[in-house]
Amino acid sequence: MKKILTLMIIIFVNVLSAQNSEELSPYQKVLYTVDNIQVAPEFTGGEKKFDEYVRTNFTNSKGIKGTEISASFIVEMDGTVSNVEIIKADNVGSGKELKRVLKMSPKWLQGEHEGYHVRTKLKYTFKV
Repeated sequence: MKKILTLMIIIFVNVLSAQNSEELSPYQKVLYTVDNIQVAPEFTGGEKKFDEYVRTNFTNSKGIKGTEISASFIVEMDGTVSNVEIIKADNVGSGKELKRVLKMSPKWLQGEHEGYHVRTKLKYTFKV
């Protein structure tokens, strides 16, 4: 019985160690800014298309004009947007609306550094 138990434990340990665990490179463990990487993240179609996307999806229910809203967000290694934070907004509602629009953004082309896709923090200012 002890031999069977020992054999089962050895098989179990081998199965666990054979699991594919993709190791991240040191570059992928860091949060970068666009100044510190070789290829900055880009919205598909470029900056003009991103402005167009935000303007199309931003609902200005209070008709506020002539103000700026600043936000920061992270473009993840898979191109998704996360950690949206409003830095400056003259109106709470407009800040929340920009946050909503940025969170639902389609995937971006990822930032790259030393041949790896990396997490990159961006800042964006939207003029209402």
